[in-house]
Amino acid sequence: MIRYYFDENMYRAVAKGLVSRGIPVVMAVDVDMMEKDDDIEHLPYATKHNLVLVTLDRPFAGRTMRRANHAGLICLSGKIRFDIGRMIEILAEFAEQHTADEIIGRVFWLK
Repeated sequence: MIRYYFDENMYRAVAKGLVSRGIPVVMAVDVDMMEKDDDIEHLPYATKHNLVLVTLDRPFAGRTMRRANHAGLICLSGKIRFDIGRMIEILAEFAEQHTADEIIGRVFWLK
């Protein structure tokens, strides 16, 4: 089962929508990870806890493409960045269609 880690750029409403569908979400704000470095704190935290990191931060996602030592990263881009309902739908679909093992070390760009 995929479990998500939302960095500080993600919306609580999206987390609540996913949790209501039975998909676990950990938010950076809830685990004292605010104002932390993406590369050396957020990504290792998510990896240590077997969580797929979800972000709106495109430069961070781009840098992560050069790494393979993480549990997976999803970057939401394009118009979806402003559509809470669509974010919930697309992340729920992603969780249904993938396993945690098959996304290790990969970066996904969802629009």
